[in-house]
Amino acid sequence: MITAKEVAKYFLSKDNNKKIFNTNLVEFNNRKAYEGNIRLNKYLYFAQTVYLAKYGKLLFEDEFVAYDNGPVIKEIVENYPYMQATANKEEILLPKEIQKFLDKIYLSLINATCEELIEITHEDTAWKEVSDKTYYAPTINLKKYKTKFEKQYKGLIKVMEI
Repeated sequence: MITAKEVAKYFLSKDNNKKIFNTNLVEFNNRKAYEGNIRLNKYLYFAQTVYLAKYGKLLFEDEFVAYDNGPVIKEIVENYPYMQATANKEEILLPKEIQKFLDKIYLSLINATCEELIEITHEDTAWKEVSDKTYYAPTINLKKYKTKFEKQYKGLIKVMEI
């Protein structure tokens, strides 16, 4: 199985001019963070949940935790500046069918603002279930919501298959 870090590197490699995954400091929900870091974690979340809905299994095993600005993977949050600075310097070896899937996720989210991505994840039942405990960054059990994600992303999955 691939890792969230490999998927993150793939997404970062798509943004050659570092416009989407940037280092602009922004504040949402009384938390300052890099805009690109927030976006990258949301792209990972949507890749994971849509993949689970479409294929019935996880894309990667790394776990999301609940932060104030939505679900994140701690390793990505903590290593974002380095990953962003070194994007395109390492070869990314993902299967072609995974790359094709990730390309569709990337394109489907490219015009969404950081705030919109946060709002969408805040509406997600999986995040809502643990959002009152974000101070402790609880793990989000995505497998529990497989059936819900199948319904939630039905339209997106259909559009992605075109």
